[in-house]
Amino acid sequence: MKLLMARHGQSEWQVRGDDAGEDAPLTSLGERQAHRLGAFLVERDSIEFIVTSPLRRAHRTATIVASYLELAVHVEPDLREFDEWDAGWAPLPVSMWNTSPASPELAPGYDRFRKRVSSALRHIVEGNANASQFLIIAHGGTIGAILRVLLGSDTPRLWASNAALHLVEWGHAEREGWVFHYLNNMEHLPVSMRTS
Repeated sequence: MKLLMARHGQSEWQVRGDDAGEDAPLTSLGERQAHRLGAFLVERDSIEFIVTSPLRRAHRTATIVASYLELAVHVEPDLREFDEWDAGWAPLPVSMWNTSPASPELAPGYDRFRKRVSSALRHIVEGNANASQFLIIAHGGTIGAILRVLLGSDTPRLWASNAALHLVEWGHAEREGWVFHYLNNMEHLPVSMRTS
């Protein structure tokens, strides 16, 4: 099973900040990024279904991509972005000079977020166990949390760029567990369209 993930295209929040609101739509550049992503995926990958966050920027990106792939868009509410900043984010990465504690204490907000995202991922995977490849379109924080769950560590960091792709695979012929094929693949976007 291959799990392909993409962050939504550029949103109005990234351009205008809090004035755009928490559920900001895509910018015109974000729309173009989503079209580039859809055109790229239709030529390269055999995706069987698409699941997305309900927030407008992710849902619109998924709708555009789905139009290229001729697939329906399924909404998973628990893929929405982290929204408890006051309750704390994930622990800082472990220093290469000081690798303890191995299991850092999690802030309450991040702990709830991680559990929510982990539960959503389990629901998606178990509900589509026969699928060979599916696409999740979500948010930078959500994708980072999924990757940390799969790695079994809460310290790694990834800054997901807009419309960038991340591919992991379960059941690879040469290795057990999750295999990470690539992170932040933006080859479908010209340099002038890359944002984060």
